[in-house]
Amino acid sequence: MKKKLLWCAGTIVLITLIVLGVFRYIEVRHRQTDPNWKLAQQIYKMENALKEVDEDYACKSLSKVTPFSYTDSEGNIITYYCCQTSYLSDESGEYTGLNTDAIGMVIDFAQIQNRRDCKVNAYNAFQCEMGERSYLCWTISPEISCIIEYGADTIGEKDIFKMAESVQLPG
Repeated sequence: MKKKLLWCAGTIVLITLIVLGVFRYIEVRHRQTDPNWKLAQQIYKMENALKEVDEDYACKSLSKVTPFSYTDSEGNIITYYCCQTSYLSDESGEYTGLNTDAIGMVIDFAQIQNRRDCKVNAYNAFQCEMGERSYLCWTISPEISCIIEYGADTIGEKDIFKMAESVQLPG
């Protein structure tokens, strides 16, 4: 009877270990193919390389740009970019107007032509041209900046501002 109980307990432990091993293998395999995990690994490598150069380097913010493209029946494209910045030091700093770091992820400031300062709602903004495309850029909080890219010959300035003024902070 004792041998039978030991044998059953051993079998249960063995089966449990095999099942846990299979789950662990699946988890690791999924992680290796996950693009977010691969990106995190690259960021970790970059941070380690920076620390080797100088220990004082620290990541202060992380920005992400999400483009939304709209096309009309004639093939004209308007792209709205939402630039989101997360501050890792729990301090976004004082709101000073335009977040040029975030806007610079979409706009090459060295290529800007015909820059005109303006306002979107009460926020500082600017319009500019780069080649055949025009841009309206503004920051509504230290964490959120917005850009509308459009062809100036396909849509009027009044309509672009109407779109821009519809974007507001939630709440």
